[in-house]
Amino acid sequence: MSVSQDLSMLIAQAEFRALSPDVVEVAKTVILDGLSVTLAGSVEPPARIVAEYVRDMGGTPQCSVWGHGFKTSPVMAAFANGVAGHVLDYEVMWHPATHATSPTLPAIMALAESRGRCGQEVITALVTGFEVQGRIRVASAKVDLRGFHPPGLVGVMGSAAAASVMLKLSAEQTRMALGIAASRAGGVSANTGTMTKATHCGNAARMGLEAALLAAKGFTGHPDIFEHPAGYVAVCFGEGFDLEAVTRDFGSPYRMVQPGIAIKKHPSQYSTHRGIDAALELRQRYRLDPAQIASVRIETPVMRNTDRPAPRTGLEGKFSFQYTVAAALLDGHITMETFTDAQVCRPEIAALLAKTHLHMNPQIPANFDEMWTTVTVTMLDGQEYSVRCDRPRGIWGNPLTREERLIKARQCAARVLPDADIERLIAIVEDLEHASGQDLLALMGLLAGTPAPHR
Repeated sequence: MSVSQDLSMLIAQAEFRALSPDVVEVAKTVILDGLSVTLAGSVEPPARIVAEYVRDMGGTPQCSVWGHGFKTSPVMAAFANGVAGHVLDYEVMWHPATHATSPTLPAIMALAESRGRCGQEVITALVTGFEVQGRIRVASAKVDLRGFHPPGLVGVMGSAAAASVMLKLSAEQTRMALGIAASRAGGVSANTGTMTKATHCGNAARMGLEAALLAAKGFTGHPDIFEHPAGYVAVCFGEGFDLEAVTRDFGSPYRMVQPGIAIKKHPSQYSTHRGIDAALELRQRYRLDPAQIASVRIETPVMRNTDRPAPRTGLEGKFSFQYTVAAALLDGHITMETFTDAQVCRPEIAALLAKTHLHMNPQIPANFDEMWTTVTVTMLDGQEYSVRCDRPRGIWGNPLTREERLIKARQCAARVLPDADIERLIAIVEDLEHASGQDLLALMGLLAGTPAPHR
């Protein structure tokens, strides 16, 4: 049996009753985080532009574009909501790195709304879509991705898997969906720090859903898309891909439970979180006055994509070791508003950035599981203070509390929803395994919201 065939059978056999309570709880945590982060992202300029584009394209009004008060076709809703889910860079992270929520949850919810599915089906589809992405990333952990953005490569396969579960496809239909989806993989990291990066996840959600919908109608792809010499693995990953790891120990345990996920505490690229936590601790512990800072030194792994000493936009600021540390030292907090263009371009930020120096140490492991960051501040009076952060709050092994997660969810959702609707959203998701199709339609009504005012 090929890995492609084996994986398709594992996906087709997915069922809620096989999921342990801890898997269900993590899935609900991911879903609440994903829905609230997507609502917050819906008001961002890139998400607004995409929503306007989707509205202009028309489409049968079956599925809600969250936060914008209109419906469109399932694939276009998945695209718009996938973009909104990723644009803040605030969604779940894990190791090996990829963003697994925005490529899957929008596709799942589009089918839940248009096909009348229940909460247990949503949970099962999400767990399966996550596991497919996680296993592919384990298999590709030692591969040079050659500039590809991971969600663009693996997200479309996770979306196709999740949609196949929602559509109740057979193993053979699922196999075709994966074959179709493989021809839709991609996304280049040069677009990190631009609006286009968010479309990597939006496209993954849309194209994986489309692949499953086509497969349901009899459309075909190569049955052994993982093994073919010009297939998914050979073209997208190349040498070093551990093919057997795609199905080895699949769901035993699920990777969203072991090693677990990271609920992001800050809306920025995950490599910046250790520097942010170190800077916040420095400011609080030593009661630093930013006006008295003479210099700042940041020691990180070699991660060129987040070496941005003078970001010009809020989006670039999310991917800057220097800006995120400077903002934490200057403001004493990091919020969604930290990453507006106006905040990035403040004169006081420019002054502090001019004093900030980045040292990339090749001895520090360059991955989100093992890396650390040290921030050292020298004051005008010659005093020097230093903090090293190894495990930021929210990472696997150092999780946020339920109350901390709910604070984040409420802050995010408040960009679109009134308080009463936020609490209804939380109540439905926290009891999602008992939610009927009607309950999910009520949830989708909440998510649809009304167009948020321009900021």
